[in-house]
Amino acid sequence: ASDVYKRQQLIKQHLIELIRAPLTGLESPVFKTDLDDWLSPCEVLRDAHHSYWYPSLQTPQMSFNGFETAIEQPVHADLKAFYLSLWSGALPCLFDSLPISLIQIWNPDDFERLIGNLIGHFLAQKNARQDLTLFFATVEDGGDNIISLDNRTGEVLLETPGTPERAVIAPSLTQFLPLLTLQPAQLNPIEKPRHD
Repeated sequence: ASDVYKRQQLIKQHLIELIRAPLTGLESPVFKTDLDDWLSPCEVLRDAHHSYWYPSLQTPQMSFNGFETAIEQPVHADLKAFYLSLWSGALPCLFDSLPISLIQIWNPDDFERLIGNLIGHFLAQKNARQDLTLFFATVEDGGDNIISLDNRTGEVLLETPGTPERAVIAPSLTQFLPLLTLQPAQLNPIEKPRHD
């Protein structure tokens, strides 16, 4: 189990480093995105039009227990580590030159929505008699591709839902995350606004 724990810490560390890298030089950085109805534990403040937020450690952690019971198999530890590390908005990144968006958990309701989507994905795969993959990123190139984890092997796949097309793009999540660069422009990093 210590190996699993090490990998979980590594995944959390990679996510935190990915976020910090483009923000060097800002004393109290926040991301500024359009206001959403949903509040998040990672929000620092909000005004009439914008939410100012910075990813924060997910406490209390959400749980995949109900989902694992529903699909009658355990979820790969790497995927759990990925989704249970932070409260955060989605993270726009580049993988080589491919624009992707890492799915993150904004608040507990968002986690419930994720589980609903994962169940839909699972049922579609079950009907197609495909091995279970669990998505954690969307490809932002106008197509339908997603990036997912092979639940059995832990390999990172580029897949087209609804088709048998799957390509291994990294041997593991711990090896995939360091290959990404955050695209901060879409998140408008700024110094935290002061309330004077």
